[in-house]
Amino acid sequence: MKIGQKRMKCLALSLMALLAVASAQAQTAGPELFRGKTLKILIPTGAGGDRALYTLPFASMYGRNLPGHPTVTPVFMPGAGGSVALNNTYAVAAGDGLTLVTPLASVLNAQLIGEKSVQYDARQFKWIGRTDDATRVLVVSARSKARTLDDLRQKEIIVGAVGQASDTATNALFMNHVFGSKFKVIAGYGASSKIMLAMSNGETEGAFTTWNNIRANQSSQLKNGELIPILQIGFVRHLELADTPLVLELAATEQDRQLVRIMSSSTLMGQSFAAPPSTAPGILEALRRGFDATMKDPEFIEKMAMIGVNFTPMPGEELERLVTQIMDTPRDIVERYRQIGQD
Repeated sequence: MKIGQKRMKCLALSLMALLAVASAQAQTAGPELFRGKTLKILIPTGAGGDRALYTLPFASMYGRNLPGHPTVTPVFMPGAGGSVALNNTYAVAAGDGLTLVTPLASVLNAQLIGEKSVQYDARQFKWIGRTDDATRVLVVSARSKARTLDDLRQKEIIVGAVGQASDTATNALFMNHVFGSKFKVIAGYGASSKIMLAMSNGETEGAFTTWNNIRANQSSQLKNGELIPILQIGFVRHLELADTPLVLELAATEQDRQLVRIMSSSTLMGQSFAAPPSTAPGILEALRRGFDATMKDPEFIEKMAMIGVNFTPMPGEELERLVTQIMDTPRDIVERYRQIGQD
């Protein structure tokens, strides 16, 4: 190829690059960004459950806080423990701001332990924000004599679990390995409601579950003292559980604290939303600011209050920072955590 031809080719490539940048800038600028378009939010479960409970009211309000006021439509995409929707958003969906996903709370744990269905890197998603955390609690019946971590180390406590691989079981096994508790896990109840019924019938003494679940479905038992939360799992104490010890606070060493942070990552993620890795910076900014505006929208806040769920929003920038922190956990700590789950 002659020098002149080479020069012309380089100029053409440079012009194409400049046009691509200009096109992206045009796409991200202005109040008409999403005018006449439909934004999909992929829900990695079937209809029903807390994922839909949070996403549906959010979807009904989000569009009015985005440039151009697009239609926002929830799309159920269950499969592979939530990975189908995540893999689709990661590798298939365009970065045009018209596809978001609300991952299951275990999105980070699944990647860290090498779950085979995972075909994404959580660090690469563009995190939009979180409407609520998923603080977990150890709740015991009034019949149980356990009230403190020392009690749990001295007495065998029978807890019910949905299945052996669920958080209802793995939280207890983790506590046994790291803190020396003596939980005996009875798995196979199949649903949280059945676990709580087992406690009521005296089959079990306690359960690891979400505070949202207890608060929504066992509020009367909490008020009359039949159920007592004695530990909580999260990064900070829940506002409604100010006097309940946080497991992270009880860790004796930095290595144990790192393990607890991995276990607690599902509580951090809660009801979060993410865009594909290829999302342009300007579009990401619009999505995040629209999210923030929705979190402050009086009508949305009223809707959340009406359905009786917690509301602890976190902006996308903070969520992204925490995701990176968890995913950068040293490999030896991750391996120890993975081994706990296999024992």
